Amino acid sequence: MEEKAHYLFQTLLPAISMGLLTLALTLARTGRDALFFQGQGLFQFPMAFMLVGLASLLGAALYVRAMKIWGARACRTGFMILAAVVLAVLVPTLRPGHYPALMSRFIFIPTVFGILFANIWLLASDLFAGAPKTVAALSFSKIGASALAGGMAGGLLAKGLVIYLDPEWLILLAAVMIVLAAGVVVQTHVKFPAAAIVAQSPESTQPISIITVFSKNYARGLLLIAMTAALAGIFIDFLFYAAASSARMDSRGNADFFANFYTMLYFSSLVIQLFVAPKIQGKLGLVGGLVILPLTLLGGATFVTAVSTALSRSALKVAEGGLKASIHRSIWEQAFIPVETKERSFVKMFVDGIGARVAESIGAIVLFVWLIRVDVTDPSALDVNWIVWFLIVVIGVWLFFTQDLRRRMRRSMERGEIECARFPDQCPCTTEWGKGLT
Repeated sequence: MEEKAHYLFQTLLPAISMGLLTLALTLARTGRDALFFQGQGLFQFPMAFMLVGLASLLGAALYVRAMKIWGARACRTGFMILAAVVLAVLVPTLRPGHYPALMSRFIFIPTVFGILFANIWLLASDLFAGAPKTVAALSFSKIGASALAGGMAGGLLAKGLVIYLDPEWLILLAAVMIVLAAGVVVQTHVKFPAAAIVAQSPESTQPISIITVFSKNYARGLLLIAMTAALAGIFIDFLFYAAASSARMDSRGNADFFANFYTMLYFSSLVIQLFVAPKIQGKLGLVGGLVILPLTLLGGATFVTAVSTALSRSALKVAEGGLKASIHRSIWEQAFIPVETKERSFVKMFVDGIGARVAESIGAIVLFVWLIRVDVTDPSALDVNWIVWFLIVVIGVWLFFTQDLRRRMRRSMERGEIECARFPDQCPCTTEWGKGLT
């Protein structure tokens, strides 16, 4: 009973911080998107994402360097406070059509939140590195569900506030939520000292390097999956924003639209997490669970080729966001548990913080080259059919790399690069928590 209470409290704190961060992200994205995609913002999208890629590369590299100097825990809390301050300080300069300031916020939000979420998931991985696999799976489920509930709360809060506030003030409120999340993270560090976690998983004395880490089959497999998933994601985002921009609403109308979208997205994600996902990983395993998202998107993209409407493209984005935030995210984060404790932070930051951003930059360059050849000022007149076909090809490659992860897993186990006992492929479902509600 005492051990059960320990794991419950060990889950509660990361779950609260994750919920607050997702709430902050929803507020920030609603305010950002409402301002950025008014007028000709869609045509700034490729340049913005190219800069997001560069900023993420720089940010992840600096963050990895800072972790080596000051340690993961000090960097985690310090970066959260710094992110909140930077997010808040330029809010008064944000106005529709003021693209230099809007571009800086558009770049900053995905860059900083990518690192923030990676940090919280890494904290959870550290806390449960020595826990039984069933306990780790259940705890990751609860943390994921808390994130989805926070996102849904953020959408509802944004929808209520846009009646009284301009969208830029939602970004200020997001900064406040980050500070609150940082306070919870500090409490987590106090309650669960790093020394106790290190004692569970002794580290090797060998130095970490990119060549050493990614000479391992399993780490390379994670990198390839992340890159193809990110490349598919940027094309799905463009299709969605093109559909939203064609409505030609003012900033508050945009804010209401995006608040509704994020509320629906996180609500559907939470429903999937509680009532659908409990049957996924237990039957399909980790690799089988990772196939769900690309397989669904392949069907959705094929449908869009037949029914190319704003509604079908928006539905594709809802499917991508809903499954990514529920089934895919909780299973994907467990995929990092087998990586050696010493290398886990490095691999996570490189795969999700650098590799995925590089892939997004490649996609943004493709979109940029296309848009400069298109002499169209009306987003609704853009012919995006080629994007859908290209998306189908990318998703097919993504599916191949995901299936290939099973082979990489076996080879890495044979070479002793990962520990079979730590691999969560045979864990019960990632969302056992939801069984009590069915």
